[in-house]
Amino acid sequence: MAHFDRRQTIRLFRERLAALIDRAGGRQAKFARQIGVDRSTLSQLLIGKDDRLPRADTVAAIAQTSQVSA
Repeated sequence: MAHFDRRQTIRLFRERLAALIDRAGGRQAKFARQIGVDRSTLSQLLIGKDDRLPRADTVAAIAQTSQVSA
């Protein structure tokens, strides 16, 4: 298994999250409601100027809503 550093993990998460939002229709506000987070939280996860990863319950909600693995 490849070893990812934190920045690579965050970049990969953001890319996959953006793809899930696109697949769900491309509306961030609607996707945020579906996963139970504020739209600003979702924006921070997508753009984030810091190396922030989401909480485990947010990852679980994204996975469950999008029917993908965490």
